[in-house]
Amino acid sequence: MRFLFLSIFIFLYILTKAQDDVDPFEKYGPPGATYTNLKDALLDSKIAYKVKIENQILDPKLSPKFGKLTQTQALQLSSNSLTQLPEGFKELTNLIYFASIGNQLTSLPTDFSNLSQLTELHLHSTKLDSLTNDFVYLGKLKALEIQNNKADTFYFPNTFGYLASLNSLLLFNTKLDTLPGSFAEFKKLKSLTFAMCGLNKVPKGISKIGSLELLVLDNNSISELPKSIYKLKNLKYLSLQSNKLVAISDSICMLKNLEMLDLRGNYLKEYDIAILKALLPKCRILY
Repeated sequence: MRFLFLSIFIFLYILTKAQDDVDPFEKYGPPGATYTNLKDALLDSKIAYKVKIENQILDPKLSPKFGKLTQTQALQLSSNSLTQLPEGFKELTNLIYFASIGNQLTSLPTDFSNLSQLTELHLHSTKLDSLTNDFVYLGKLKALEIQNNKADTFYFPNTFGYLASLNSLLLFNTKLDTLPGSFAEFKKLKSLTFAMCGLNKVPKGISKIGSLELLVLDNNSISELPKSIYKLKNLKYLSLQSNKLVAISDSICMLKNLEMLDLRGNYLKEYDIAILKALLPKCRILY
């Protein structure tokens, strides 16, 4: 029976990873042509639903016309030597998916919240120190991902936790400032990843997000778990790889729904692991 459970778990894990490997750009917009340069997209602006411009510097004569892409639903800008998004970007009010990859953006446009249909946002290799204060008005935003942010520190606006639909938040290799108190207000956030974020401890607000099912805090300098971790009653997956943990609070036994606990790359002893196995008999523990 145990072998069967393990086999099912591995199958589901592989299936999930396969889904994760699908380019998220492809999930959005109606089927049809993807426009790969700004000139063609502007010429067909009424049907340019999907635009992906890679490894091209935007023509300075065309860039001011960017706001004409009002029908675009999926947009990816990659390695375009941008430090600011093109003029008129906030006019793309039908945008559902947006990714900026390899552009060292230092800020997002004012009135970024005009993108009221935005559902998924990826910002990679930016130089952002914060998000705009009106970010909270992106009422349909479900997934936000920030990777390899090169600013000294990054912080969230005070109202960030009031994003009504946010389901997934991922920060990777992004030095994180303190979390605002509004993090306790998330109602739908199920997946939270703060990996390589320079954390010395688990931010206080995290243990108040009762909706969390997956929490990843890998590659930080966390030396202990707060006792308040028991409040995450819905947590199924907890990863603390490559931290500085030497012990785990007994309060972790209150996580009755925990299925996977990843503690690899810490300083726990065999004795500590044995105790954890006794406290969490239904949980698979990696160490």
